Amino acid sequence: MMKKILFLLFLMSNLMFGQTELLNNNTATQIDSTLWQGVRNRIKDQTFFIKINPTGENYFKRAKLKGEIEDYNGAISDLDLALKLSPNELAIYYTRGGYKERINDLNGALEDFTKIIISKPSFEWGWHDRALINIKLKKYENAEKDLIKALELKPNWGMAIFAQGLMYDKKKEYEKSILYYTKSLEINPENYLAFNNIGFINFMLKKYDLAIYNYSKAIDLNLKYFNAYRNRADARIAKKDFSGACQDLNIASGLGDLKAKEYYKEYCK
Repeated sequence: MMKKILFLLFLMSNLMFGQTELLNNNTATQIDSTLWQGVRNRIKDQTFFIKINPTGENYFKRAKLKGEIEDYNGAISDLDLALKLSPNELAIYYTRGGYKERINDLNGALEDFTKIIISKPSFEWGWHDRALINIKLKKYENAEKDLIKALELKPNWGMAIFAQGLMYDKKKEYEKSILYYTKSLEINPENYLAFNNIGFINFMLKKYDLAIYNYSKAIDLNLKYFNAYRNRADARIAKKDFSGACQDLNIASGLGDLKAKEYYKEYCK
């Protein structure tokens, strides 16, 4: 019993153990790195092609391969070289912006997405992705303007509406956030991230039954999404359902969640 009490106190003091998700972020599922050797072999082949023909296209192709194995710094270096050879290729800026976000170079990502917007203002993804960067930078007014523009270009776009929910979520305007998350689900009822984020808001508001319901909906839509299992464990702990929480942590651990594995081993066995 003492172990369970300590488990409760430890996790309740670390509420960010559960967290909301950006749609274009790593979706907290296990990465199958067993496939990486094949990608590395393709990188070697592409390096050979670059030696023969060092074009922007060939550097771009190698950058994309490096991105597949999460070598984002290496990918960005290749994209820098690609831009020197093909300075007008917007796909290179767009891809580099995404990789810069992955290494938390948010200002660099903002510059690349802004370049896209200036060069092709009709491209709704440029506005959407810059909005996500502005949200991370807590530049909410700029993010709101970007999302309004994205929705002008593509009305009723579920991803942009989800991003509006995320923006209000980060501003702690939870009622508005739930409204937009729910609207995004009306357009795309399989958006498990929206259910997860609604669940987390309900958890923060101490509406634990609703939180569990929404986390469960997220899990139903993506059985490999370990964040929802971790988050549901938090809510179950709050309701003193320690057995259920340990079950969730065990599942998350089996899906590759290292934090869940650590907590399960320490507090549930």
